[in-house]
Amino acid sequence: MKTLLHAVADAVAKASVAFGGEFGKVEGTGAYGTPTQAIDKVAEDAALLCLKAHGAKLNILSEEAGFLDRGGEHTLILDPVDGTHNAVRGVPMFATSLAVGDGALSTVTHGLVRDLVRGTVYYAEKGQGATADGRRIATRRFDPADSVFSVYQGKNAKPESAEVARAARRARHMGAASLDLCLVASGAFDAYYVNSASAAQLRIIDIAAGVLIVREAGGVVVDLRRRELEMPVTLKSRANLIAAGDRKALEAIP
Repeated sequence: MKTLLHAVADAVAKASVAFGGEFGKVEGTGAYGTPTQAIDKVAEDAALLCLKAHGAKLNILSEEAGFLDRGGEHTLILDPVDGTHNAVRGVPMFATSLAVGDGALSTVTHGLVRDLVRGTVYYAEKGQGATADGRRIATRRFDPADSVFSVYQGKNAKPESAEVARAARRARHMGAASLDLCLVASGAFDAYYVNSASAAQLRIIDIAAGVLIVREAGGVVVDLRRRELEMPVTLKSRANLIAAGDRKALEAIP
């Protein structure tokens, strides 16, 4: 499975680099009812072709194609380009996210996130820890005097988000949930907080890989009631969350 996920991520990266068109050109409407932009279609097509070439016996849940029942025992949860708006606007922070699981987030056994700009590959297998480019990574011990939170902001963010941002010494937001989660896993961020209106909540395809990577690196991912985050693997599944590298970081969030 590890070899397959790396192959799919490589195919997406190559297709994205080779694409010479306009990233933001609308090519139709995807399974989530949102516009399919050219970079999304190019990346998803590359991923699906790679899976076909490898004869992978996996069902697929993807941003544009939706759920594809291929008679598999497990499902590949795929976001070909997480952070599409960044890519379209020229912000160099977007990634491809791949996870393998069954009916719920807790069943995910393999997760890979490839930064499509820097090339860094984050990877985890359940019970085996997490890596970045093959090197073991771990979350950061919380230090309030040097705390960095990633906090979703914007018109869809709930007012509490501003309070969370002020609770840290510094606040950031990458605009690509998979990368925000991986930066918690690697210790760059102490926490990642998303509390938004329903239309802007995170989808299972955005976070399935990143949640496993955080947990395998020693962190926690919970809902806003501080319960371990769980989501069904479906198109309609959305959630707010808090990811923290250290329980003390979680306690510092109001």
